[in-house]
Amino acid sequence: MATTTQYDPRESIDLRLRQAGVSKTVYALVTPEIEAVKAELLGNSSGNGPDPVRATYLDQFRHAWTGKQNALHKRFFDTWLAWAKPMAPLNAADFPFSYPTAGASEPLFHLIADYGNRARIEGFSPRLAIFRGEYEGYKAYAEACGIPVTEYEREAWRDVADSINPLDILCISQPSAIDGMVWTEANAFLRRLSERANPAQMVLDLTYVGATAKPPREAIWADAPCVSAVVISLSKPFGTYYDRIGGVFCRSENLGLFGNQWFKNLTSLQLGIRLMERFDVFAMARRYTSVQASVAEDAGRALGLALAPSDVFILAQASTDIAVDRDLASYLTRAPGAIGARPRLCLTPGMAERIGMSGPNSGSVS
Repeated sequence: MATTTQYDPRESIDLRLRQAGVSKTVYALVTPEIEAVKAELLGNSSGNGPDPVRATYLDQFRHAWTGKQNALHKRFFDTWLAWAKPMAPLNAADFPFSYPTAGASEPLFHLIADYGNRARIEGFSPRLAIFRGEYEGYKAYAEACGIPVTEYEREAWRDVADSINPLDILCISQPSAIDGMVWTEANAFLRRLSERANPAQMVLDLTYVGATAKPPREAIWADAPCVSAVVISLSKPFGTYYDRIGGVFCRSENLGLFGNQWFKNLTSLQLGIRLMERFDVFAMARRYTSVQASVAEDAGRALGLALAPSDVFILAQASTDIAVDRDLASYLTRAPGAIGARPRLCLTPGMAERIGMSGPNSGSVS
């Protein structure tokens, strides 16, 4: 008996997006500069054995009993603190526990799961609070742990800060995954929440720090009193998604991540350190903003959208005051119906094509 496949209109929309050089999902942009740093880090090997660079790289994995590997993640975090300071200064003394992680997803899951475990031990009802349209991983991890999720309108941030249950946990990203923009009222929200006698605790996700071309009007208040943990990642700024370079700063010890001090990826940490030493926190976005603008213009023309580049250099937003394909606009809007919600899309496919990094063995690593 023949079977029929039900038509999914989203497949047609995805095809239109791909043909325009964009996507709904956010993908990291791999650039020639990053591949060049990888080549410098790894060195070469021939019939005569490894060159000095590769010999040094290989040596870092040896003699674990000497403890020489133990300090690498500390150097990584010190480098990140200096690198991110113009965007998000953080007082490390307030966050004495830092753990290297596989990107941002690992610490986010651990923090949410540990919060759920604490709720069960202490006998209160856990709840994750997020703004509509935020990074979908927050909700997915909470639901996987059996933690209810409440989504709020970001426009109502004052009411949220004043009324949220102090036993709830919040997750927000800054710059924001909602629209790829630096949320200008984030510090006011942090300040209002911190002024409460017993504020709910927040996980601040700084995944997009390093992906904007200029300092914000006001530096991110990353160490606000209500912030219990700060999650970092180099995936989006440097196109190193599959290198899994990340970490988390915590105010209190996290036993679930404690072992990461030893169970860590030395190659990823070395790469992260080199990238941050080579490029300042605004460098990669600064280099590619013209490509971002060009691809946004061409994609907008192809899709019938008026696209404006977001602060995050691989994203763009569409205007809401024009007549567009309703299905397309709805598909690209992360929080349909939310006040001020705009379609958001990723420019990575088109940008990769524009800089010669879209095919096998493309780019140069000179």
